[in-house]
Amino acid sequence: MSSSTTENQWLFRKEDLYRTPSLMSGLSYQVEKESRMKGVTFIIQVGMYLKLPQLTMATAALFFHRFYMRHSLKDYKFYDIGATCIYLASKTEESTRKFKDVIIACAQKAAKRETPIEDSSKEFRVWKDTIIYTEEILLEALCFELSVEHPYQFMLSLLTNHYTKDEHRARKLKSVAWAFINDSLRTTLCLLYPPKIIALAAVHIAAKYLDENLNECLGDTWRELYEPEIQDITDAANEIMDQYTQFPNKNGRSLDKMLPGSKPGSEYQENGTPSYGGYLNSPAKLATPVYSIEPDRPSNGDRSGAP
Repeated sequence: MSSSTTENQWLFRKEDLYRTPSLMSGLSYQVEKESRMKGVTFIIQVGMYLKLPQLTMATAALFFHRFYMRHSLKDYKFYDIGATCIYLASKTEESTRKFKDVIIACAQKAAKRETPIEDSSKEFRVWKDTIIYTEEILLEALCFELSVEHPYQFMLSLLTNHYTKDEHRARKLKSVAWAFINDSLRTTLCLLYPPKIIALAAVHIAAKYLDENLNECLGDTWRELYEPEIQDITDAANEIMDQYTQFPNKNGRSLDKMLPGSKPGSEYQENGTPSYGGYLNSPAKLATPVYSIEPDRPSNGDRSGAP
C-alpha cells in the first residue's frame, strides 16, 4: 500500500487498516480482524503440533499479517495462507520440518481431527498442491523480504542487562512479558509499530500485572526508553489488552488449569521450546485465559473457513 511509512514499507498508519484489500472488497473491519486472529491461532496450533520454535511461529504470523495488506481474504482463505506461512517460516528460520509433516499437521488442525490424514489421500494432495501454489504468491506479496525482527530479543536484552532486582523476579517478568508478546501476534501491532515499541508495551503491561515499579527496577534506562515513546507504548499496550475484553474465553477456565507456558511463572522460550500462550482477560488480574476464537472447522476437506 502506498501510504506505508517511507522508513519501512511494512509499517502502516492506523487509518490504513480501514483501507485493506479485504475491506475494499466488501468485508467489514470486524470480520477481517477476527479472521486474522483465527488465522494466527491456526498457525500457533500447527506450530505447537510440529514443535516449532516460538520465533518460527512469530515469523509465520508476521508473514500472515503482511500478506493481507496486499491481498484480500475473499481471494485467499486464511487456512491456505496460514499453512503456507508456516511452511515458509520454518525454512526461513532454519527449523525445517518434513513437507509431509507440515501438510498432515495443517489438515489435522484445520479439521480438528484426533488422527492424522493419510499421505495417500485426496485431502493430502489438495493441501500439498495448495501450499506449493500459494508459496510463490506469498513470496511475491512479501517482496521476498524474509528477514524479520521480533520484540522478544529487545525485551530479553532489556530485562537481562538492566533489571536490578533478584533473578527470580526478573525471570518472572520475562515470562509474563513474553506471553504478552505472544498475544500481540493475534493483533495487527506488527503492522503499526516497530518491535522495540511492542517489546516495551509488553514489559509495561507485565510490570502492572506483577506490581513491579519499572522506574525502580530499571531506573534511568526505563525512563529514557519510555518517556520519548510514551504515546506509542500506551497505544500498543491498549491494543494488546483490548483483545481480552473483545474476545473473552468461552471456556471460562482458570489460570490454574492452563497448560505450562501460558501463565505467570512459566518458562519463556529463550531456549526455543514451544510454549505459546496468553492468559489475561482484562487489564485487571482476572483468572481467565485467552483464545476464545478458534479457526472455523472445515468439512469434507473444505479449507475456506471464514469469511
